[in-house]
Amino acid sequence: MSGNRAVIFDMDGVLVDSEPAFHEAVNDLLAPTGKQVPWEDYLSLIGTSTSHTWRSVLTMVGLDPAEAQPYAERYGPKLLEVLARKRDLLPGVRALIDELRSRGLPFGLATSSRQAWVEALLGGVGLPLDTFDAVVWREQVEHTKPAPDLYLRAAELVGVTPERCIAIEDTPTGIEAARTAGMYAVQVRSASSALPPIDGADLVLESLAAFPLALLERA
Repeated sequence: MSGNRAVIFDMDGVLVDSEPAFHEAVNDLLAPTGKQVPWEDYLSLIGTSTSHTWRSVLTMVGLDPAEAQPYAERYGPKLLEVLARKRDLLPGVRALIDELRSRGLPFGLATSSRQAWVEALLGGVGLPLDTFDAVVWREQVEHTKPAPDLYLRAAELVGVTPERCIAIEDTPTGIEAARTAGMYAVQVRSASSALPPIDGADLVLESLAAFPLALLERA
């Protein structure tokens, strides 16, 4: 493996403020009922299963949670449609990718999202898959975060030992996965769903615009 440094990005909440897209898809499906879930209430559902989300959503808006299954079945196609809509990268993302490319340093993506979601979302922000030296999504590993599998696979594919990789994350499960893989773990807090500083993060940044380039030069 190379002696280079490498950067491995998470996707949701790191490259793109994607959680509002999930919220938008929920409200698009609710629109015919005249009901909507406020963002503040939706935040409590982040990271939960689709079936749990829809039981909770219907309860929140005063509809029968027993009707969750039809909504859950329509949610996947609606979500892909919403994820593919044009949206912006989070601050500092494009500049850091350009810097890595100019230095000839490899960089990859390790996300717990499904392949179809990854392709739709990256298409919407104008980052084709081949932007990255490696892309690993949930179907490619046995265990997703907080297990280290996604990060270990990404390190293998970019040809850099995990100990020389910098992982950029936004959640406790992501930080745990990166640290368990042996990587330097950076938390970024620029998304609308940003969490307080996470115990275990080696560095906490308010946005990737503040990424210290000296990290890329460490022996």
